[in-house]
Formats: sequence, structure tokens, C-alpha cells
Amino acid sequence: MTLRLFPFLLVLLAGCVRPPSYAPPTLPAPTAWKNAVDAAPAVISAPAAPATAPPTVGSPPAPAAWWTLFNDPNLDALEQQASAQNYGLQAAVARVEAARAAVRVADSYRSPLVTVDPQVYRTHLSALRPLPFSLGTGLGVTQSQYYIPVNASYEVDVWGRIRSSIRAAEADAQVQEANRRTVLLSLTADAATYYFGLRGLDARLAVLDTARQDRQHSLALTRARFEAGLDNEIAVHRAETELANVDAGRAETQRQRLGLEAALATVLGQPASAFALAPQAGPLLAPAVPPTLPAALLARRPDLQQAERRLAAASARADGAARARLPSVRLNGYLGAQSAQLGDLARISDSYTYYVGGGVSIPVFNGGRNRANEQVARAETDALVADYRQAALVAFREVETGQADVRQYQTQIAARQRALRAARQASALTKERYRAGLTNYFEVVDADRQNLDAATLLTQTQSDLLAATVALVRALGGGWE
Repeated sequence: MTLRLFPFLLVLLAGCVRPPSYAPPTLPAPTAWKNAVDAAPAVISAPAAPATAPPTVGSPPAPAAWWTLFNDPNLDALEQQASAQNYGLQAAVARVEAARAAVRVADSYRSPLVTVDPQVYRTHLSALRPLPFSLGTGLGVTQSQYYIPVNASYEVDVWGRIRSSIRAAEADAQVQEANRRTVLLSLTADAATYYFGLRGLDARLAVLDTARQDRQHSLALTRARFEAGLDNEIAVHRAETELANVDAGRAETQRQRLGLEAALATVLGQPASAFALAPQAGPLLAPAVPPTLPAALLARRPDLQQAERRLAAASARADGAARARLPSVRLNGYLGAQSAQLGDLARISDSYTYYVGGGVSIPVFNGGRNRANEQVARAETDALVADYRQAALVAFREVETGQADVRQYQTQIAARQRALRAARQASALTKERYRAGLTNYFEVVDADRQNLDAATLLTQTQSDLLAATVALVRALGGGWE
């Protein structure tokens, strides 16, 4: 009666098992960005948006070549090289392959395990062994046994424990795929940041070269005026000082450029000693950022997808830990030939033997281990929920900061351009007055310094705007298209 009722008992218990009910956590998204590029900075007063589902691995990926927004062929070539040769990205690709193989390993437990285990035994029984009957003098016995069984075992996934492990492995594989995209976005953004940093330093070197020529001309002029008795020796030494300061500033800029060049080489997967990027002085123009950036763009951020998939894997493991507390059902058996003589194994009709059976393992007591394992898995899931929500808040912050940086740098550039125009006019007028003998060289030095500072600050701010634009692209998961 018990054996007949056993299948019905399993079905009844299976109906009591909680099905997988994982749902990504929700998080309110902003209705508008406080620091939109063409909007005045103001606190959002609109009501909070309804909770939105977080990004999942099925979210649309970012554009594969977001750097084309900058319309720079040299940057395009460097990004392609970084994507093909960076060792960090190659390691991430290998981890994806390993995770996919782990899915196949987890899925294999749904199939029976079949093995062929040939065995040979030769035993000798003692002549002094206890005998069931009194047979007189005991005799030693030597026996041989040849056995070729085909063993099979199969765990019936009644409660879905194996299916939970497969879901966890699949989510782990998606974590690694999202990690690969995170590494790709990070290294391409780093390459663009280093590249634009080098272009900013090239622009600064061009400014310093122009200033050096101007300082050399001023030094020649002061020497000529000193030799003609129209000026004193102090003006000559001041001119020499200004020329030396420009040379020192140029050396410092070259030092910074060499450091950025080495950093870019590492991102490109090349030895720093074998890489060089030719100087290129030119306009530092950043692409225009749209005034409206929907919060839905964040759904394609690979780091958020990675955090959500990690949470999904932990949830599946928690389900598996809960099901480990239930009885496990296993079917097993074997079929094969067995004989005391090797040659008799071919007599299949007489030598074959088999066994078919099954069993149920019911956890009764193990010191609370299974319950504690489930509690550990649930606590890890709760921690990952908090980690995901924190990652989403960081993403919102990065977008706000990126837009604020872009907007403020644009304002700074407009102001610095006005300052540079005024400084150039003041420098030209001061030099005309100096040549006419209406002022001293100290005013020329001061005007030249203001001119150089204004030009240097303009190139620095333009470079900062490019870096801020790249940071905004990264915060949005790869552009705004």
C-alpha cells in the first residue's frame, strides 16, 4: 500500500513547492534631469516617476561604435585597435566561454549517468574460514570473477532543484556577457579620454610654441633697445626669464604627454616603448549633446545589467537551496555479463545479470545545515538587491554629473574665448606702447602672461569638455542615440 501511494505523495509534495518567482527589483526613474545641457540648473519639482523595471540582459545594447559621434578618423582607428588587442577584453571573452560551458555542465545533470565498468576479481577463501556445515577438514578456495556491467543512474528532478541550478548557471553566463560589454565600454572610453587628453596637450604645445616665438622676439627687441641705450638691463633679464618659463612649461607639457601616450598604449594592447602618437594640433570640438536624454537609456548600461543578472543567479541558487531540504529521488541499475571464466562472458543467455531499482533520500537531521544554506542564499540575494539599487543610484548620479560638467565647460569656453580676445588686444596695444617708449617692459611681461594664461586655459577647458562628453557617453551606456 505504501509503495502504491508513494508516487501520489511525490506529486502532492511537488504541488507544495514554491515555483520560481524572481522579478527584477523596481526603482523610480527621474522624470527629468536636473542638469540638462541647455536648461537652467534647478531642482526637479515634478512628481516622481512610477517605478520602472530595471535593465535586464535582454535590454538593447549600446551602439557598437559610439565613438563615431566625435567624427574623428584617428579615434576610430584607435578604438578598433583597442577592441581587437586589449588583453583585459580578451580575458573577459574567455570568462564568457567558461560560463557558457558551466551552463552545459549544469544542464548535464538532467540526463542519466551511464558508465561501463569492467571488473576482474580473484579471491582466495581461507581453509580455516567458518563453515555453515561440518564438512570435515576445511579446504581453501580460489575464485575468479569477470564482470562487464553497464551502470545507469538518474535523479528525478521532482522539485526543480536541478532546474534551479541551470537557471543560476544561465544567469552567471549572462553576468559574464554583461561584464564583457562593461570592459569593452570602459576600455573604449579610456582610449577616447587618453586620446583627447593628448590632443589637448598638443594644442597647449602649439600655444607654447607661439608664445616661445613671441618671447624670443621680445628678448631680441629688449636687447636691441638696451644696446641702443633706450632701455635698461632689467628688461633684458625679464625677457630671458619669460622665455625660460615658457621652455619649462613646454617640458612639463611634454612630460604629461608621454605619460598619456604610455597609458593609451596599454589600452591598445601595445608596449609603451613601441607606441607613439604623432602630435596633431587642431580644433578641439565636442559633439553637441541633445537637450533631452531619456532615462530609459540607462537600461543598456552593461554594469546595471550585470548587477541584475547577478541578482537573478543568486535568486535561483536560493530556490535550489530551499529544494535541497526536500527528499531526493534516484533511479539506478545495471546490466552486464558475469562469469567465473573469461570465455563464458560471450554466453549472453547464461551470463547476463541485471539490477533495476530506486530510492528516496529524505533529509531527517544534519544539524540544520540545509536550513542554514537556504538562509545564507536568501541573505546574499537581499544584499544583491541593495547592491543593484545602489548601482542604479550611482548611474543616475553619473548622468547628472556628466551633463552638469558638459554644460559648465561650455559656459567656461565661451567666457575663456572672450578673455583670450581681450588678452590678445591688450598684449598688442601694450607692445605698441613699449615700442613707442610710452611704457616699460613690466607691463609687456604682464600682458604677455595674461595672453598665455588665457590661451592655455582655453585649450585646457576644451580638452576637459571632450573628456566630460566621453564620461557622459559612458554614463549613458554608450552614447545617446
